[in-house]
Amino acid sequence: MAGESYASFDQVKARLDEIVDAVGSSEMPLDEALSLYEEAVGLGLRASELLEENIEARDAEDGAEDEADATGREAGAGAAGETEAAGPDAEASATAAAQA
Repeated sequence: MAGESYASFDQVKARLDEIVDAVGSSEMPLDEALSLYEEAVGLGLRASELLEENIEARDAEDGAEDEADATGREAGAGAAGETEAAGPDAEASATAAAQA
């Protein structure tokens, strides 16, 4: 199976474990061991790709969360500014409503 067909890190690791067990056999012909070695190298590259994809996805999620937090803070700051502009009575009313 080609390295690209492994969709998860767990699948890659499982196949690498199989290769380690197979190569550990003293009865394995050298050409087959070399073939498995080449497959293992490809699996290592696939594992790196999967990790990079995971990092990029997390960075994108974190960026979206940061943007949402910033938007929420701006909206909250705008609401606080509106009560200050309306005067102390409006601010007291807003505080009382928030506590209720």
